Amino acid sequence: MYKHNLVFAAACIGLLLFGIVLISLGSLLPSLTKKFLMDEISAGSLATLLPFGILAGSIIFGPIVDRYGHKGLLIICSLLVLLGLEGIAFADSFFILQASIFIIGFGGGVLNGGTNALVADISSEGKGANLSLLGVFFGVGALGMPAVLGILSKYFS
Repeated sequence: MYKHNLVFAAACIGLLLFGIVLISLGSLLPSLTKKFLMDEISAGSLATLLPFGILAGSIIFGPIVDRYGHKGLLIICSLLVLLGLEGIAFADSFFILQASIFIIGFGGGVLNGGTNALVADISSEGKGANLSLLGVFFGVGALGMPAVLGILSKYFS
C-alpha cells in the first residue's frame, strides 16, 4: 500500500519546514522593519498574521484530509509556504508582505497538523516515540533557521 519509512520521512521533512517558517518571521523582522520603514506597531501587527494563518490552517486541514487524504494537501501547503517565502523576499509593498506571512502561517498550520496526524495514522506501534521523533525535526528547523540566516547574512543582504 505505502512505504512506511518513506511516508514517515516525508512527514519529518514537512515538520522541519514548519519549524523553519515558524521562526522565520522573528529572524527576518529586523531586516523587514528597515526595508519597509515600519514602526513597532506595524511590526507587531505583522507578527500577528503568522499565528492567524496557523490557526486557519489548523482548522481546515482535518476535514480536507478526511475527504481527500494527506498527500495532496501536504504538497499544496508546502508549495504555499514556498510561495510565501518568495513573497517575503520579493515584496515591494506592505500588503504583499502581510499576505505572504499569512500564507506562510496557513501552510505551516496545515503542515503541523497534517504531519502529526499522518504519523499518528501510520504508527501502529510506538506512536508516542514516532510523534516525539517527528517533534525533533520541528526543533531542528526552528533552531537551524536563525543559524543559517546568521551565516548567510555575512554574504547576502
